Amino acid sequence: MNNIDLEILGSPPFLNILNELDFNNTLNPNYKLGNNSKKVGVKVLFVDNLKIKEVKNYIIKNEPIILFLKNKDYIKKNYLQLLDFHISLELPIEILSFKEILNILVTKYSFFKKSKIIIKDYEIDSNTRCISRQNIKTKLTEKELELILALKNNNGLNKSFLLRSIWKHNFDLDTHVLETHLHRLRKKIYRYFKDRDFITEKNSLYYLKD
Repeated sequence: MNNIDLEILGSPPFLNILNELDFNNTLNPNYKLGNNSKKVGVKVLFVDNLKIKEVKNYIIKNEPIILFLKNKDYIKKNYLQLLDFHISLELPIEILSFKEILNILVTKYSFFKKSKIIIKDYEIDSNTRCISRQNIKTKLTEKELELILALKNNNGLNKSFLLRSIWKHNFDLDTHVLETHLHRLRKKIYRYFKDRDFITEKNSLYYLKD
C-alpha cells in the first residue's frame, strides 16, 4: 500500500477540512493519508498565499505537487515550468475532484518510479512508453500514456476532468482535443490487440474496462 503524506502550504485550514470530511475513506483503496516507509509525499501549494520564490523552489524538485491558484494566468505570468508530477487547479474545486486528482498524481508518480506496470492484462514500460500483451507491443504517445494512468485508479472520469488533469495549466483547450486523443488510443489498441473495450464510456464517464 502506498501511503500519501500530504503537506499543505499556504492554507493551514485545508488539511483540517479534509480530516473533518473523512477524506481518507474517499481515496482509492491503494492510497491512504499517512506516514510510513512506503509513503508518497505530495505537496499542495496555495500559490496566491505564497511568495513566488517559494513556489519556484518547490517546483524545481522532482516530486508530486498540486498547485491551487485563483487565476489561470498565474503559471504563464510567472514563467513556471511544470514537471510530469505537477498539476495546477483553478479555485474553487470540489473535494471529490481533489481526491481524483490526488489518485492520478500518485499513480503517475508511482509509475515513473518503476520501470514497468501491469494494467489489466497489459504491461507498460515507462522507459520506452511501450504497451504490450502476449508478445505484441506498440508505442504510446505521452498523452496516451497519461490517459491510461489517469483512468487506472479511478472509477470513471468525465471529459473536463481528464482535460484538467492531463493538460494541466492549459485551461483553454476544449473537449475536442481529448476526444481526438481517445479516438486515436482506442484505434491503436484495437489495431494491435483487437481489444474494442480497453476504454469504455458510460453516463459520460470514461473507464478502463476490467
